[in-house]
Amino acid sequence: MANRLSCAYENLSSSYLLTTTDYQKQFCHLYTHRLAEMTRLLTPLALKEWGTQVPIMKLCELRGEQNVQCIIIGTIYKHQAHKPSILRDISEENQLAPQPQRQNYSEPEDKLILEDELQRVRLQGGEFLESHKLATGIVCAVKGDTDSEGFFNVEKILFLESGPQKPLTVKRNSKLILISGLDQLQSHNFVDALNMFQYWLSGCFDNKSEAQSQVRLIVAGNSVRSSAMAHVPTLQVARHQANANDTVQAISQLDSWFASWAKAIHVDVMPGAYDPANFMLPQQPFHKCMFPLAAQLSSFQSVTNPYICRLDSALVVGTAGQNIADLLRSTALDSSLEALRCTLKWGHVAPTAPDTLACYPYISSDPFIMKECPHVYFAGNCEKFETDLHVGSGGKRTRLVCLPSFSKTQSVAVIDLATLDCRQIKFSVETE
Repeated sequence: MANRLSCAYENLSSSYLLTTTDYQKQFCHLYTHRLAEMTRLLTPLALKEWGTQVPIMKLCELRGEQNVQCIIIGTIYKHQAHKPSILRDISEENQLAPQPQRQNYSEPEDKLILEDELQRVRLQGGEFLESHKLATGIVCAVKGDTDSEGFFNVEKILFLESGPQKPLTVKRNSKLILISGLDQLQSHNFVDALNMFQYWLSGCFDNKSEAQSQVRLIVAGNSVRSSAMAHVPTLQVARHQANANDTVQAISQLDSWFASWAKAIHVDVMPGAYDPANFMLPQQPFHKCMFPLAAQLSSFQSVTNPYICRLDSALVVGTAGQNIADLLRSTALDSSLEALRCTLKWGHVAPTAPDTLACYPYISSDPFIMKECPHVYFAGNCEKFETDLHVGSGGKRTRLVCLPSFSKTQSVAVIDLATLDCRQIKFSVETE
């Protein structure tokens, strides 16, 4: 087994660990705190970008005046006619004529509205306002003026861009490995690929020097299954019991894999959308009793989803992909990579939560705000492998990585933490 490079590690996901489980609160507290916190962060950026000649105002200060040049900071609400609505679902009209569920409910006719603490105003801006790329929950600063029809004409728009970024000072050739969508229930279709991955991870393929540079493996969700379990009628007890037994067996097999991998490298396991974990974001770490063999090793740990850690000086942020999948449903973004890039620009991991993405009803904080720009930002369980080195304002460099499911592609991503270079490695085995 290869000896690994030492790498300073810090788990920064404590803000995602729930200390209480009070689900009786309203989500307005989360939106209120999001707006207040991001207004505090956006105000100096707006003054730096546009100067002090144009004042930052509240909507109530406009008092219906026209042609007032100003800056407004608020939360975007995107009015979409086809957005899922529980009230519409239970209405009598829909019961008589149920509509099929749409995979994407973005339309050119969608309306953008900006809300601050007290009022709201309809936005329009043509080329300056790409409404098809925006979603409900984004906090931004807009520069423009009002007109006689009550619209706010947007001339420029400013986002947080994930705050400042600390210098990257990783001197060694440290490598981070990312994998997602193990889908152990279907592992009989790719067990050879899993074996090859384990041998490669242990340096048994004459790749000892490469294995020595690998410092950590992050498993980004959907390890047990990668799709929703089919609905089983309550009368089919035997079928339901069989599904439960399959799940228990899959978890036991995962335990064996994780224990083997953790003997070679540090392993962090995140829950995913279809794993046996809580449904709302942030998903809490798996209980150690689920993986009794792996849990005995100090190099193994279950972590939250989303997950934040620091490896030497490199800040790593990632999710199991729910935030990206939900954003693609509510916008006309072309790919998972563009959706991931947008969340980085907006400075928020999950802007559509809690509107169309379930999350915990926080009262006094919004842990999804990105106050520090990461060096590596990934999303698991995407349609295909995509990556890009995003360069933001001030020269901030972030490696964006969209991970496909291992069950579909038999591939992993390897990131050089010193240079932020990224490549895909496939372990697919050709069968006749």
